[in-house]
Amino acid sequence: MRILKYMILALFFLAAVFFAVGFFFLPSEREVSRSIEIDRPAKMVFKTINSMHTFNAWSPWAEIDPETQYTFTGPETGIGSKMSWKSVQKQVGSGTQEIIESQPNKMIKTKLYFDGQGDGPSYARLIMNENNGKTTVDWVFNTDFGDDVIGRYIGTMMDKMLGPQYESGLNNLKTLVEAQPVYDFTPASIETIAPMNILYVSGQANGTPEEISAVLGQDYQKILTTIAEQNLQMTSQPLTITRNMDAQGWTYDAAIPVNASSVELDINSHVKLGQTYGGKVVKYVQVGPYSLAPTSYKILNAYIEDQELEAVGDPWEVYISDPTSVAESEIITHLYQPVK
Repeated sequence: MRILKYMILALFFLAAVFFAVGFFFLPSEREVSRSIEIDRPAKMVFKTINSMHTFNAWSPWAEIDPETQYTFTGPETGIGSKMSWKSVQKQVGSGTQEIIESQPNKMIKTKLYFDGQGDGPSYARLIMNENNGKTTVDWVFNTDFGDDVIGRYIGTMMDKMLGPQYESGLNNLKTLVEAQPVYDFTPASIETIAPMNILYVSGQANGTPEEISAVLGQDYQKILTTIAEQNLQMTSQPLTITRNMDAQGWTYDAAIPVNASSVELDINSHVKLGQTYGGKVVKYVQVGPYSLAPTSYKILNAYIEDQELEAVGDPWEVYISDPTSVAESEIITHLYQPVK
């Protein structure tokens, strides 16, 4: 009995020491941080991380348990974007993470609740610092165990437990962001333009560039004939307005600006009088063959997204150069896209 008594006292003493050390000597607050340099501007990094809806594209935990069930609520990006998760195999537990602060190209802060680990939240920040087109990203996790002595002991191991996962996630983020193309936006600009009166022919074309060019040539000839018949004058270069582009072909208006706001046209004529869009546009100056257009529109659309604008109408092209008088590499085409 005496031995049992001493054992109980010893266990009580050890427990008291355990809790005393944990409560009085171990800090309640813990921080884990990792850093990485990404060879892209902060704007591109921010766009990637400013959403819980796309968090799993680079999250280290998504790889641990692919069967985890996720629910996404709130806005797609920014404050209020929220993710809830529940691990089927319990490998990553369950909880929620929500963006509570979002500073464009500088920092996002999230609040995390882990089920079964107390009522208090933890916080994570992704801090961006750009220098010469490269961005250093610091991922910082903060938690406060309060009076939870067991939690304080767990906190002594947090860096070893969480640090490698943060390193993995940052490497995933680096790979994801650096895989995104970097465009040269020098030929793009935002302008406000006035509407122009035009004579136009609506058409549809499909086939090789040569076949499409031949069809457009016929349309422009019809317009030029009408201009001559009506004793009008061209006021700018020919253009085409894209009305639709799909697998069936290209639906367009071939047009030439003229110095008339009204004109009498044969009711059976394919030539119509109209007006181009006037207002805010993104303009892109293409130099080179007409076959560059798909790439040019891709850059133009990327610029619109980069400037946080919205396309609101049909794009058009103005053919500045006469392809019969300049080298193909020197052909200038202006691309326009209405925006707001």
